[in-house]
Amino acid sequence: MTLVIGGAGQGKLEYVLSQLHVGKDEVSYDPEAAKTVLTGLETWLRGETEPIPVLERLLKERPHVVILCNEVGSGVVPMDRDDRAWRERVGRTCCTLAERADCVIRMYCGIPSILKGEPEWN
Repeated sequence: MTLVIGGAGQGKLEYVLSQLHVGKDEVSYDPEAAKTVLTGLETWLRGETEPIPVLERLLKERPHVVILCNEVGSGVVPMDRDDRAWRERVGRTCCTLAERADCVIRMYCGIPSILKGEPEWN
C-alpha cells in the first residue's frame, strides 16, 4: 500500500493518477469499494469511530491500493470536541497506515517527497 498525504489542493490525486496511468474511474471515496485509489480518507473518517478494521479488510483484499488523505493536524486546534476527536482520529489512522505502508509520500505545492520506501510505479 502507498499512502499519500498533504494539504488540500496540493496535487495528491493528480500526481497519483499520472503515475499510475489510470483515470478518475479508478478513484473511490469509500474503502469498501476502493480498487486502485482511495481518496478523501479524512472525510470518510468523519463518520467512522473504528476505522482500522475496515481499512485492514481493504489492505487484505487490495494490498497495492493507494490511499490519499488530507493533512488536518496543522493550524488552529478546533474548539468543538467532535472536531478535535475527528482530527485525532485522522492523525492516528494515518500513523497506523504509514507504519504498514510500503511507501509514504507527502505532497507540498505539487512536489512529492518520499518519506518511506519507493512507490511501486517506479
